[in-house]
Amino acid sequence: MGKVFLVFVGAILLEIFVFIEVGSAIGAWNTLALIVLTAVVGISLVRIQGVNTLMEAQRKINLGEPPAREMVSGMMLAMSGVLLLLPGFVSDLAGLLLLLPPVRAALAERFLSRAHVRGHKGHTFTAEYHYSRESRQVDERLQDKGAGNTFDGEYERKDDK
Repeated sequence: MGKVFLVFVGAILLEIFVFIEVGSAIGAWNTLALIVLTAVVGISLVRIQGVNTLMEAQRKINLGEPPAREMVSGMMLAMSGVLLLLPGFVSDLAGLLLLLPPVRAALAERFLSRAHVRGHKGHTFTAEYHYSRESRQVDERLQDKGAGNTFDGEYERKDDK
C-alpha cells in the first residue's frame, strides 16, 4: 500500500512540475489550450481504436475463438481514455503510449502470460421430444387455463460418462 501511495504522490508532483515548466515556456493560456487539444484528439483516437478492437473481438467470437487479447486491449484503451482526459502532460503521454497498437499488444501479451485462466466443465445434454395427439390435447387444455407449454422427454448427460 505504501508503494502505491508513493507512486501516486510522485505522479502528481511530476505533473505539477511539468505544468509549471510548460506554462513558463509557452504561457498559461497556451498550456490550457494544449491540454484541451490533447484530450479531444486523444479521445477521438480512443473511440476509433475501440471500434476496431470491438470489431476484431466480434470476428474472433464468430470464429469460435476467445477474444482475450481484445478484451485486455479494450481495458487498456479505456485506461488510455481516462489518462487522456486527466489534465497533465505526463498522463497524456502515458495515454498516448497505450494508444499505440504495438505497446498494447506487448502489454496484453505480458498480462495474459501471467494470468491464470480457470476453465470449467460444461454440461452437454441430448434429449428427444415427441409431440403426439395426447400431448396436443393436454396443451390445448392448459392454454385455456392460461398455462404455458410443458415438455416431457428424456435426457442424458454426456459429461458423466
